[in-house]
Amino acid sequence: MSRSLITRPRLLVAAAALAVTTAVGGTAFAADNAPENVGETSPRTSAAAAVSALPVDAPRFAVVNAAGQVVRGSAGTSAGLTSGNNVEVLFDRDVRACAYTATVGGVGTESPAASFIRVAQRSGKPNGVFVSMKSGSQASVVVPFHLAVTC
Repeated sequence: MSRSLITRPRLLVAAAALAVTTAVGGTAFAADNAPENVGETSPRTSAAAAVSALPVDAPRFAVVNAAGQVVRGSAGTSAGLTSGNNVEVLFDRDVRACAYTATVGGVGTESPAASFIRVAQRSGKPNGVFVSMKSGSQASVVVPFHLAVTC
């Protein structure tokens, strides 16, 4: 009976080595593109450069406050209030073929009031998501929320 030169432990070690090499290479790439100083402004760190660097299929996200403004989010993300206490979130690309997941959530350590949240494609804007919120009594409200878009 012949033994294979590649045994299960050797295969696991090879897979682990590949994973470490990939992780270290990704870290080096990220460090290479990081600004030298936090206050530095250069073409590498501009919003336009960040938008173009974001892969098309990368998840997009937004954390929006009760005023309908993006507190933090992926590059090229903006938001604003619409009529009827709803929020429109705009991304840097067409998101019509994507999945939208939203949850009521604070922008910091606060805990917002219990509410219902609904999401849909934004009519007439291929890069937009429409977010509607209701209180427990079904009144229209705007509460802070987190939105993830996965394509």
